[in-house]
Amino acid sequence: MEKTAVVRPIKEAVSQLKRAAVEPLAADREPAKPTASTAINKQVFLRKFVENTLQQVKEGDLDEYQKLVKVFAYTRYQSATAAAAAAKYVDEVSPWILALSANVSALGITYRELVHTVFFSDWITAPNPRFVTRYATLILQIVSAHPEWVPQAMGALVRWFSFGARRSDTAEAPLVHDRVHLLVQEIYRTIPTCGSSLVAALSGAWPFRTIKTNVQVLFVRNTLQCLEYAEGVRRDVLRMVLNHVIQIDVEVQVELDDLESDSEDEAGGVEEGVFEFEEDANDTKHEKPDKEQDGSDAESESGSESDSDSESVVSEGSELGRARFNAKRTVAKLDALLSTLLTWLERHCQPEPESSEMTESTSRLFLVFLDLFDAVILPTFKSRYTQFVVFYLCAKSSEYADVFLGTMMGNVGEPMRGVAQDHVSSVAKVAAAAYLGSFVARAQFLSAPIVRSVVGVLVQWANTYLDWYDEQQAQRDADIDQQKQRTYAQALSSTASPQVEMERHIVFHAVTQSILYMFCFRWRDLAQTQDGGAVIESELDNLHWCAELEGLQRVVFSRLNPLRSCAPAVAQQFASVASQTNFMFCYAVLQQNRRSRANSSVDPRDNTQSPGGDPALQTRLDSFFPFDPMALPVSRQFIDGIYLEWRDVGHESEDEDEDEDAGEQELAEDEAGVVEQIVAMSISPVPPLSALPGRDFSSQL
Repeated sequence: MEKTAVVRPIKEAVSQLKRAAVEPLAADREPAKPTASTAINKQVFLRKFVENTLQQVKEGDLDEYQKLVKVFAYTRYQSATAAAAAAKYVDEVSPWILALSANVSALGITYRELVHTVFFSDWITAPNPRFVTRYATLILQIVSAHPEWVPQAMGALVRWFSFGARRSDTAEAPLVHDRVHLLVQEIYRTIPTCGSSLVAALSGAWPFRTIKTNVQVLFVRNTLQCLEYAEGVRRDVLRMVLNHVIQIDVEVQVELDDLESDSEDEAGGVEEGVFEFEEDANDTKHEKPDKEQDGSDAESESGSESDSDSESVVSEGSELGRARFNAKRTVAKLDALLSTLLTWLERHCQPEPESSEMTESTSRLFLVFLDLFDAVILPTFKSRYTQFVVFYLCAKSSEYADVFLGTMMGNVGEPMRGVAQDHVSSVAKVAAAAYLGSFVARAQFLSAPIVRSVVGVLVQWANTYLDWYDEQQAQRDADIDQQKQRTYAQALSSTASPQVEMERHIVFHAVTQSILYMFCFRWRDLAQTQDGGAVIESELDNLHWCAELEGLQRVVFSRLNPLRSCAPAVAQQFASVASQTNFMFCYAVLQQNRRSRANSSVDPRDNTQSPGGDPALQTRLDSFFPFDPMALPVSRQFIDGIYLEWRDVGHESEDEDEDEDAGEQELAEDEAGVVEQIVAMSISPVPPLSALPGRDFSSQL
């Protein structure tokens, strides 16, 4: 009875104080000017009220507790007059912030609902900066006193990373994001072990890839900003970003593959030529999708992308048209995200002002991306553009390029070492060889000595492999001679099928294909004139080839017949370039391979018909050229200056007037053309070999 008698007057006094706190907001009267003693009395009573309310929860009385929870509850969009609602919220909650701060030590797990409401209120959008500072201090006090609340606090804060997707929020977004990052940074500084909570919160709030572009760009941009002060979570955060980008990258390629198949069916099947992707990539060189680049301002609502937009563009009966529209939208989303990442890298990869060398911080960042490349990008087959992040970083320093090339060579492994010894799968070895060849072929920043060195290492690798293969064949022939009593059926069964034989040597074929691919693009760096001068395009009769190419002829004409196993586009173009530069003549081998396939009921390149065949290996060998031309209009602006475009043998520079005319034509292209350009970039089945001799890239441009 005594306790109840004491509590009731306190409740009545507090009710009066609450009414007094709210009454000044009434529009029908002017607020009374409080004296210093009145303010002190209010604070004392509110603190006592909060203390008693928290104590009552332990005794099972939740009435006043629920009222206290409602005091802090605020959702920004619950009222049509948002500004007035925000001002009212500030006036009502301000006195309670100090009262709750005085009782922070008591806010354990019992008061989950109250703490959750404090965290997830829309306080951060309040117009009063002083109020925001006090509220942020309250949250910091809570997590400092009770670290178990850090995950919830991080989750409540990172949800604001995508704020600004609505048109009405665009003006406020920068201020809100700054407030969020200041508080997250302070929590991270106060509790250095909270990195895992930040990563978990980002992972939980990460927008799904079907969410609209502007939402995803805002979230990724703010996620990357976390690394300004939370360097300890750099690898985990960058891995999440790369995983997200590469998922959309793969989705783009799947959609475009389906679109290409549908287009071919609709057109009745159109043949494509050798390396036809070169022309298509250039068509978007100067396009700047301002709409998508500023997607956060252009799109009005967040949430999943629906088909309502496409209904106004695509007729209901046009499935192909709808597919094109969806593909274009996905391509634009990938471009926006990748350009956001590249923009962040550009800002953080600046050289030392005095020495022009990369900073130690940049070098550490490169090593993180190289590690993530090995873990995320290298195993992903359908990725076409995400890998350009590493391409861009390698251009910053010749040391970075050397490290990347050495890492890929390490993944390829020693010629005679198997998968079990290297702990690298055959698929990964084939992919590493493809990255080696494509990187050297396309990296304009690689010097001629580096190109020759890589070619020399791979040619030596292939010759060492052939030495081992010849020894194996000699041993096999000797064993056959010793077994004269075998039946004819046993003799046949001991001979591997062409498909199995090719898969057995798939890494050799991948390495050889990389050498041929590099030769097609970098033969100018591998040759010089008889007097040691630079190559003159119009005088190719008496070229002197570098020593690193010695042994390539043995590889090309070996019993393993790599020209039969390589992608037809690469084999045929190598034959053309090698012939025009008088390096070697191998059209006879291609003709023989063509006749052999025509006379065989089973294509030796078709691993799907092999009992133990792995179709993924041959698929990679046929179509995986990881640094094919970049066709994303915004992202390619980071790549164009460091990227080596194809030049025909005997190519002369274009007239400036022609370049200007071409540029104007490119700028006039419709944005929808990007989809067709990317579709055509992939290497596809090529015309019959009979049409090839004397044919070069220009015939397809």
